[in-house]
Amino acid sequence: MRVGGQGDVTDTHVAWKADRNVPRTSSPLLVDDLVFMVSDEGAVTCLEAATGAPVWKDRIGGNYAASPIYADGRIYCCSQQGKTTVLKAGRTFEVLATNTLESGFMASPAVSGNALFLRTKTDLYRIESGVSGGK
Repeated sequence: MRVGGQGDVTDTHVAWKADRNVPRTSSPLLVDDLVFMVSDEGAVTCLEAATGAPVWKDRIGGNYAASPIYADGRIYCCSQQGKTTVLKAGRTFEVLATNTLESGFMASPAVSGNALFLRTKTDLYRIESGVSGGK
C-alpha cells in the first residue's frame, strides 16, 4: 500500500502484527532489519522487521511519550521523568548509558550532524561533544 493510494489491508495482506508491549504514544523505530519499540510503561522490545519475531525485550523503567531515535549505532529513549536511556542498536539488549535532565521529556529528540537536541518540559538542550557554551 502506498501513501495516498488504495490497497488491501485485510488479514490476508498483513505480513505480521504485534500486540504485546506496543506503545500507544511513541512511534516504532526501524534500524536495518530490526524494529525497536518502547511502550508507554518502559518496556523495550526488539522485533525482526521481516517476520515480527521477537529478538529481545526488557524494561528500562519510567513512562514514555517521546519516540526513540537512532544515531551513531545507538538508540535514545527519553522518559517523561527526564531520564535518557541509551541502548545498543542490535540483537542483544545492552544499556550503554543513562543520563537525567531536570523536567521530563514529552517530545522526541532530534539529531543534526553530531548534535543531539532534547526538549524537556521547560528547556531545549543541544548536546554535542567538543562544544562549549550554556544552555
